Amino acid sequence: MSPIFPYITEWQEIIEKSKNYVDEYWFENLNLRGAYKFYIMNYIKNKYAKYYKYYCDIYLNGNNSYWESLSKEIDNYCQRNNIKYVNYFYHSKLVKEKSLVNNL
Repeated sequence: MSPIFPYITEWQEIIEKSKNYVDEYWFENLNLRGAYKFYIMNYIKNKYAKYYKYYCDIYLNGNNSYWESLSKEIDNYCQRNNIKYVNYFYHSKLVKEKSLVNNL
């Protein structure tokens, strides 16, 4: 499931509708970089104005508490429902960690 848009992507609903056809779920958060950030932020401001302040907090102020909370929620849901999954929310961190392991 990629990208997960904060407050917009209905990930539980997606799982419920697709779980009979899917062996494993991979989750990745919406990452905004470069000019793409401006376009997405503008889109959210125009189409999902009620969430714009949250997007500013996440993407302009660097507050990761939404992703940390959602990560725990996904972990709990998937474990409780015996669903195989991989969480790539901290993809840039994972890539750095993997790179360090490969260099050992």
